Amino acid sequence: QVLNSGTPLLGICVGMQLLFETSEESPGIAGLGFLRGQVKKLVAPGLKIPHIGWNNLQVRENASMLSGSQNEYVYFVHSYHCVPEDAGTITATCDYGSTLVASIAYRNVQAVQFHPEKSSAVGLRILHNFVNGVK
Repeated sequence: QVLNSGTPLLGICVGMQLLFETSEESPGIAGLGFLRGQVKKLVAPGLKIPHIGWNNLQVRENASMLSGSQNEYVYFVHSYHCVPEDAGTITATCDYGSTLVASIAYRNVQAVQFHPEKSSAVGLRILHNFVNGVK
């Protein structure tokens, strides 16, 4: 019902992960299932887990909330990452040992793996873009 309500929803960090069907972090516990796919444990040989710190965004064309954020650095803190079944929902990626999903959008739902509230002026712009898109 949430996906058909038209009510805007923004998931941040674990809020993004909750939108998926399943997670390796909690086997046997269903996610909200708004997005098809799963959340997997982050594997980044030679890099520290959790991924904590600044990383740059590779923004895709379908990312109005991330407008003006191409190659900008945002702040991440996570040990799990989202693997959507529909690659068309991916609006940004980052690199941490492999390409990771940093942001998704599907219908009225948008979500980011990073923390815009901890990402300085870039994060503020992203939140501003979300709010302006809701109006």
